[in-house]
Amino acid sequence: MCESEYGAGRPLELQSFTDIVSLYDSGIAFIKRSPIVAITSVSTRTNDGASYPSSWQALTTNDYSVDTEINQINISSALNNWGLLGRRRSLSSEAKIVYTSGFDFSTDTSQEANAIRSICGRIVSYMATAVAIGKASITDTDGFQSFVSTDNYLSAFLFPLGKYRPHG
Repeated sequence: MCESEYGAGRPLELQSFTDIVSLYDSGIAFIKRSPIVAITSVSTRTNDGASYPSSWQALTTNDYSVDTEINQINISSALNNWGLLGRRRSLSSEAKIVYTSGFDFSTDTSQEANAIRSICGRIVSYMATAVAIGKASITDTDGFQSFVSTDNYLSAFLFPLGKYRPHG
């Protein structure tokens, strides 16, 4: 339920992903999933519109920086698209980013991971209680508002997980 379309819309456990994203002229792009745990590799390629895209060129860690708070990658080598006479060539650039995103719930004791565990625990508890008493909605003994339908109740619990939905 926490990973369903109503929650994060993706697995929250640690997984490896590959995103191919368009780079803005400034060499900036956004990585789709958070939290970003590690960047495995970054490659770029360009397309001048007249021929097939160039092959992927692997970058070193000195060629890019990542802001994990906003999932932004800044690729400095993408700015090196100058042609003869100092004129900017008309290129579209892409980046292929291989990275790890998610939580290792067996060892992660961060506030964020604990909040997700709590949300999932409340849902399991709610569903078990609702089934046990044969009702679709109940009043929460922790002082939470009672909702008219199960969907509204679960949506309220799952709402904080929406920030982990893939972007773009």
